[in-house]
Amino acid sequence: MSNAPDLFTLAQSGLSELASVKRVEDGIVVTTHCMYPSNGLVRVTVRGGDQTIVASDEGGALGEALAAGIEVKDYDRALSHLVNEHGLTIRESVIYTPQMPIMSAPLAILLVANTSQEVARWMFDHVKIKRTRDFKALLADFLTNRFDKRVAHNEFVLGHSNKRHKFANVIDLGHERKLIVDPVSNDASSINARVVANLDVKANENPNIIQRIVYDDEDDWSPADLNLLQVGAIAVPFSRSREVIERLAAA
Repeated sequence: MSNAPDLFTLAQSGLSELASVKRVEDGIVVTTHCMYPSNGLVRVTVRGGDQTIVASDEGGALGEALAAGIEVKDYDRALSHLVNEHGLTIRESVIYTPQMPIMSAPLAILLVANTSQEVARWMFDHVKIKRTRDFKALLADFLTNRFDKRVAHNEFVLGHSNKRHKFANVIDLGHERKLIVDPVSNDASSINARVVANLDVKANENPNIIQRIVYDDEDDWSPADLNLLQVGAIAVPFSRSREVIERLAAA
């Protein structure tokens, strides 16, 4: 008789591991089973008091568009028809539910997740993607939209050599933790500069500083250059940067 788990058990355990609920200062963040076009999972934030709650996607659909190089103009106006059909609203690129009874929180989470997923897919299908993109600017726009005042641009960080290195994006994750998101161009001078800066900061062995180098995977990178980036810090392709950053921020 086989001791292998049956299909029901495998599916049940696998789905429960995918989804997660994390407490944050003013509510909870739920990682759902809904997937964006990048295959990243939709996250929904729920805030409220004893009686009512509001759920939102915290700009997740917009982040998908920016990460893909989609040019978005007047985002709220362009997509309000999709959002309003579900009884939701969009304000400053964030999809919200109205005030709902706290007992309706599971429904609110599903509603926002499905709508955010639908909006992202609509944009991929209907909005033109820039063929020549400034991925560094797109990355900075996404981080500003996602983290607001918690992200500092062109921030200096002290290295082990006591030299101050400038990084394009430094995110305050709270509890003294910082995430460096360092974009690099596909040329020798940029690669060398970013590897040296990250190595010097990494030599501090500060567990509260997380480092990631982001490269544009639409460029033609050589295996040798990609391996060199990994010497400085973990290298992340731009197409997966949103997913990776969200996971690090939720850890």
